[in-house]
Amino acid sequence: MIKIKDYEIAINEEKTPLSCYNRLHEYKIGAKEITPEFCEDILSATDNPKVTREIVDLIKQKTDKDLSEYAKYRPLLIGSILNRKEQKSVLEKMRELIDTINKKASRLNAEDYLLASQVYSGLEQPIPTYFINADIDERDIKNIENFLLEKKVYQEQTKILQEAQKKATEGKIFNLKQTNNTERGYLGHQNLEDYSKLEINDIKILTVDNCQNIPQANNIDSSKLELLNIEQTDLNGLVLRLPNSITDISFKDVTHFSKDIDFSNLQKLWRVLIEQSDLSNTENVFFPQDAEIGLFYIDGKTQLPQNFDLSPFANIVLLELNQDNIEKIKTFPEKVQTLSIRNYHAQQKVLDLSSIKKCEKIEFQNSWLSRLEAIKFPQNVQEINFKDCKTMPEQMQLNIEGLKRVELSGETGLNAPLYELILPQDKNIELKIEEQNIKPKIYYGAKPLSPIQKMMSKIKNNFSR
Repeated sequence: MIKIKDYEIAINEEKTPLSCYNRLHEYKIGAKEITPEFCEDILSATDNPKVTREIVDLIKQKTDKDLSEYAKYRPLLIGSILNRKEQKSVLEKMRELIDTINKKASRLNAEDYLLASQVYSGLEQPIPTYFINADIDERDIKNIENFLLEKKVYQEQTKILQEAQKKATEGKIFNLKQTNNTERGYLGHQNLEDYSKLEINDIKILTVDNCQNIPQANNIDSSKLELLNIEQTDLNGLVLRLPNSITDISFKDVTHFSKDIDFSNLQKLWRVLIEQSDLSNTENVFFPQDAEIGLFYIDGKTQLPQNFDLSPFANIVLLELNQDNIEKIKTFPEKVQTLSIRNYHAQQKVLDLSSIKKCEKIEFQNSWLSRLEAIKFPQNVQEINFKDCKTMPEQMQLNIEGLKRVELSGETGLNAPLYELILPQDKNIELKIEEQNIKPKIYYGAKPLSPIQKMMSKIKNNFSR
């Protein structure tokens, strides 16, 4: 998957735009040829739009002479407008460059799509139709679209926060300080309607319990907060912008989240617990790209939005989902070490887990699975367990390369048993079925054809000749 942050060009030793512009003179008159290293050196010294525009123009001159040079400069073009000062003149210049090249290209990739998406989004224009049939991974497309949407949401929420800060200059401030020098803060059973601003001081662990009318103006985002627990609270659309230091988030019985929730900056995030909370009216939840998280837990009483997207995470060590929330996950991370599905009453015919590329273990517990006609497992899952799954499909297809262990335990199949289990051809698998379960017929590789199926297959083959 494309990692957008890898394209960022940081300002290392900032120099004046004029000094950077003057360095371009010899290249503009053709006395010297640009290189990717030279361009990166200039871009890491300034993000001045005029200088950036000149760099784009020099790259265009270079690629006009030799189109094969473009691939070397494409990452720099992406970085030149990624989270930096934007100006329409720069985007117009870049559109002219990439349109010429993309129309000639025999194949477009995720980098082309990322660059074009940035340019056309900035110009408020639709992306060109030549990307419709481009062979680009769906996960990359979704990732890029999320990035652009996240950027837009960030700008909108920044305006809301800035306006709230302006309005709060003359109002009352609620100061929350640590309890008994423990670096813990407790905000409980408070109606803050009369306060225009909330100040948090020297607190690493904050619990908000049964509160109303929390001010939008607050300094949470600049605090040293690491653990945030919110319980029994109506957020009333509050925009939550949290500090980069956050490692743990817990929501329990929380309602009325904002339309968009942006946690994309929380690279240290390690644990997320969501219990008995209602996110059904939330349109987007943005998580940090390429982060690894230890535990992501969603209980059965939580209402998730449709198409809840976990794909930004690089890895979740333990992902635990309850009831039908498994059906609301649009895309999973590429790697989930253990996926635990509990109290699941299958409503759909197909459960698709195939967007997970790497998985060590999947377990179903206390679930009802008889409505499922198929489960699309990750291609390289190593272990699959069914525990106390009262109803099972009549047939389970587990012919998965690399599968090492399958277990049926507890009351699995008590009300609707599994009759046929298809396992990998090599038979190199540990199979554990507890005695109280009705033992299914075991097939390796595939279920043999019945006599009638064999006859029909033979007739079909003869007819095709």
